[in-house]
Amino acid sequence: MRVGRSYDQFCPAARALDVIGGRWTLLIVRELLLGPRRYTDLVAGLPGIGPNVLAERLRELGEAGILSRSRLPPPAASAVYELTGLGEAMRPVVDELTRWGLRFLGAPRPGERFQLGWLLGCVRAGFRPELARGLHETYEFRVDGDVFHLRVDDGTLDVRHGSAAEAACVVSTDLATFMAVGARLLTVEDALERRIAQLEGGLDAVGRAVTILGAHLEATNGRYGIIGAVGAGFRPEAARGIRETYEFRVGDFLFHARVDDGTVEMGQGPAPGPGPAAALITDLATLLQLGAGTLALEDAFADGSATPEGDPGAGLRMATAFGVVLGR
Repeated sequence: MRVGRSYDQFCPAARALDVIGGRWTLLIVRELLLGPRRYTDLVAGLPGIGPNVLAERLRELGEAGILSRSRLPPPAASAVYELTGLGEAMRPVVDELTRWGLRFLGAPRPGERFQLGWLLGCVRAGFRPELARGLHETYEFRVDGDVFHLRVDDGTLDVRHGSAAEAACVVSTDLATFMAVGARLLTVEDALERRIAQLEGGLDAVGRAVTILGAHLEATNGRYGIIGAVGAGFRPEAARGIRETYEFRVGDFLFHARVDDGTVEMGQGPAPGPGPAAALITDLATLLQLGAGTLALEDAFADGSATPEGDPGAGLRMATAFGVVLGR
């Protein structure tokens, strides 16, 4: 079925883009992959979309058989949109697009919005099915007021908004702690001891969730987790002619970046060879602020939240290569 404008090509890729290639269309699918959503939920999850555009896209997707509209039973009695089987078949496409898009994520741009629900695609994209064979368990997370749950069923994963009917564990925390545990910069035990996370249910269940959902550096070669986030901020144009290795020490976690004439290779552990030309010692919260450009390196040094080591000139080149704001 043709929806909207067409490429007029007898090609499966072109025909698919006829259906889901319009502006906002794929993001609507992204939202519905997390479960049925009311119209107001879609408006909240798609800031910037106009009501006329949203209504038109929903109509087009409905005509294409990708979503359906139904009404929840009382007492809710709300109309909701949900994906059909044809729409659910988009899940691996969206997951792979999310993995691919991590290469371009970098630091947030000025004016960019963020919602936790958008991060859940990264959680699903990093799932390790081979570690979840024979496991049937649900984990609930409450992060800065947002609630979602993850259902693992014999090597498959389903991520949904809202509370779980029955969860092996419920973890309540803030976004920075959630990201730190997922990136394996912070253990669940440490987060609980420091009271930056609360747990209902079994600690062993949380451990299983982190094992199958958290960053796996040995399998991803540093593409995901905090190493991937730092690597994504690399600016090749600022590193032409530079051949140096830098080290990042974030709490007890250590990784390095080897820069070679505009290219970078990220790795876990200390810098190889004679040692790094420069090193940055800091905590996760400060590193996230530096990467997002909300904290200048000069200010981080001044308040003691970050400490440099090595050659000062190399330290400046390191900051420039990774897009860190040097001063106000």
